[in-house]
Amino acid sequence: MADQMKLICDRAAFVEAVQIAAAVVATRGNVPALLCIKLTAKDNRLYLQAADKDIALEIPVASVDVKSPGEALVPAERLSQIARECAGTTLAFESNKSILSIKADGMRFNVNGYDPKEFPAPPQINSKPECTVSAATFRKLVGRTIFATAVENNRYAIGGVLIERVGKRLRLVGTDGRRLAVAKGDCISATETDSSVIVPTKALNLLNRLAVDPEDPIEIAKADGRLVFTIGSGADSAKMVTSLIEGTFPPFDDVIPKEHDRRVTCNVAALTAAVRRSSLLTSEQSKGVKMNFTATQLTLSSSSPDVGDSEITMPLEGFQGEPIEVGFNPGYIVDALKIIDAPEVTIELKATNKPGVLRIGQEFTYVIMPLNV
Repeated sequence: MADQMKLICDRAAFVEAVQIAAAVVATRGNVPALLCIKLTAKDNRLYLQAADKDIALEIPVASVDVKSPGEALVPAERLSQIARECAGTTLAFESNKSILSIKADGMRFNVNGYDPKEFPAPPQINSKPECTVSAATFRKLVGRTIFATAVENNRYAIGGVLIERVGKRLRLVGTDGRRLAVAKGDCISATETDSSVIVPTKALNLLNRLAVDPEDPIEIAKADGRLVFTIGSGADSAKMVTSLIEGTFPPFDDVIPKEHDRRVTCNVAALTAAVRRSSLLTSEQSKGVKMNFTATQLTLSSSSPDVGDSEITMPLEGFQGEPIEVGFNPGYIVDALKIIDAPEVTIELKATNKPGVLRIGQEFTYVIMPLNV
């Protein structure tokens, strides 16, 4: 491959790709190449590569005219900033040794980079895909679980999402120890070998940004303690290799209540608004919101000595059982309601000191621990 890369590409397409690639790159470190993005022009396509200690990513850039194939390795932050700030609809790139020239309407930037050979070679994994799932399905499953994972926790296993597959049936699980989200869906195709892995949240967030076309297939392969995602088809597909989280995911099936005495049906939009409003006068010391369910309405109340108190009422679409009052963290409820794409949600309750369960049919289950308020 020639050393001097020369090409013209669509600026919007490049900005979109470089921002995803830059999200992989560490903001500081002792290895300069890992703070960079590698550009490779070949076969009239431009590919961006980025990596950290856990993830390796390759993204194709659409709408490219390659004048001369080649490579460049430049700092990710500088490249992303320049691309965003340039004017016009196209960007022209030309490399000369370790310097990358970027030209746009009325502007030129010469960025000092590094020898492309310093960029670490991506892991070579030739395993056949274990399953293929549509981007629309996988994005929905990830969106319904990743929000419940632990952000900061010494239990490393719950810092990711458990992905289980039995035949063509997928089940994703996220928890932080105070709530649990379970989402189910189907693969397009799958091998007979079942699978269970814990995938870091960073990798899944990146995957959701790559899988923008709902019709795109996502192939998933596993080898050497890593998972390989191929998004799209052919030369225009993006690839991501991620390490997996070691350890044992907590036994979550026992956490999901098997029995309930009350069953509530709520309008999702109305419940979201009511919970948000009731949380306006909560505080760090008084985070909880009381939810009083009766046959016809839900009354939400909050009280904080330093802030004040509130009471919000809303009608219920349906209620079975005796009245009950339970306290919950309003933020945890809103987190779940935000990702529900159905008009109604079912809430199952057993007792004041027992977990509550939000459900959307058989495809989404959300368990939330009660609070004393």
